Amino acid sequence: MSAKLNQDILMKRIINAMFRREFYESIPFEDLLSRQRFTLFRIFSYTAFIASLASSIQVYSAFQAMNAISIIIALLAVVIIANFFLANKTERLSTHYMISTVAGFFVVHIQAYNTGGVMNSGTMYMCVLIMTAFMLLGTTAGKWFTAMAILNVGFLFYASEFTGLTSYSLFHDDLSLIRQDALSTFILALFLVAAQSNYLHSGKNVIIERITEQKNQLEISNRKLQEYTFHLEKTNKELDKFASIVSHDLKAPLRAIGNLTGWIEEDSMESLSDESRAHFNMIKQRVKRMDDLIEAILSYSRADQHAGEETMFDTLELIESTVDFIGRPSHAQINIGPGMPVMKSDKTRLGQVFSNLIGNAIKYNNKETAKVSVTVKDCGEGWEFSVRDNGPGIEKQYHEKVFVIFQTLNRRDDVESTGVGLAIVKKIIEDQGGKIWVESDGENGSDFRFFWPKIKKEKDSILIAAPIVV
Repeated sequence: MSAKLNQDILMKRIINAMFRREFYESIPFEDLLSRQRFTLFRIFSYTAFIASLASSIQVYSAFQAMNAISIIIALLAVVIIANFFLANKTERLSTHYMISTVAGFFVVHIQAYNTGGVMNSGTMYMCVLIMTAFMLLGTTAGKWFTAMAILNVGFLFYASEFTGLTSYSLFHDDLSLIRQDALSTFILALFLVAAQSNYLHSGKNVIIERITEQKNQLEISNRKLQEYTFHLEKTNKELDKFASIVSHDLKAPLRAIGNLTGWIEEDSMESLSDESRAHFNMIKQRVKRMDDLIEAILSYSRADQHAGEETMFDTLELIESTVDFIGRPSHAQINIGPGMPVMKSDKTRLGQVFSNLIGNAIKYNNKETAKVSVTVKDCGEGWEFSVRDNGPGIEKQYHEKVFVIFQTLNRRDDVESTGVGLAIVKKIIEDQGGKIWVESDGENGSDFRFFWPKIKKEKDSILIAAPIVV
């Protein structure tokens, strides 16, 4: 039982090695055309090797000695089979296909010299080579092999009629042997052409079946995606409504606390100690902070819902108007670099980005003179903007944290902040199809860079309605 099992394993390994199963499996499963071509390459290599080797032996047997034609055909047979086993990189398969078809061409050409020249029945194999070239190497190579086959016939005709290069020496000028060879050659050549044609047809059906299967799977996935998108949109609307209601319900008691604190402070103004007044101020400060946080949450949740219309505008004018809107503190120097583009995009949302980044560069600057520079670089598919400051900088471990909602690097009692601004900026830029990041060594200021694409990235949901081409 063990011996039989070992024999089965050995036989399986031999078959796998002969058929190059491991290499075949390395070709991507979805690349059906490449897999089909490699299968045809395998069939052609073995049939061409056997036919070439048989032709070499036939020539040797006829003359009872090795001659030039027999040796050349034998060498070409070795080239064909060796070329098949040496193929080990998918990106170089076309080269191996070319070597095999060219070697096959020369086998058919050379064996014609002592089998009748232009009357050689083996010329029929040129049809197989032309079909193989078309299937393995494409239309252009197929046309070249067709031209080579025509030139081959023309040359052999000339050689047979006007030179002594060709003869019937293989058959010893025996007409019966010539007829037998012609009969067997034509039958075998027709069989190979029919086999190749059948393979081509079946291969086409395999590809069509696989594409149809993938098309059906894609339609099922699209239907699920449509359902998911519908429920997601419904959930987003409900969440938006919920956020509005909650913010209203939260603000009401906050306003009551603020009003009550003010009334108590007014009624007890003369009797309040300095410590009590400080406590009252802290309560009012916390109430305002809570109100700002609620507004910030609403702004963040709606950041990707209020996209403006795309218009043509000058980025330089947009940045200057943004700076005027947020104010120009006397201790701040804002420099706008050259080359600011005129673009067609969402002006309102890009203005929000610059407002947050420039505002933060001034607000969190700890230098006597806050220096902010805004520059741009054209990257082909979009623009890379930079907002650099000379502030305290951001240590590397916080480069991602600053874009997380409610995350701040300063104590809120030191610098009042909701920790939402940069999260909104990130959301706006990514919704546009861009990216934002910060560069800083933690000591010499910060450089906030973001990529703003020239064409807004389309939503992935567009794939739902995309037509499927077979």
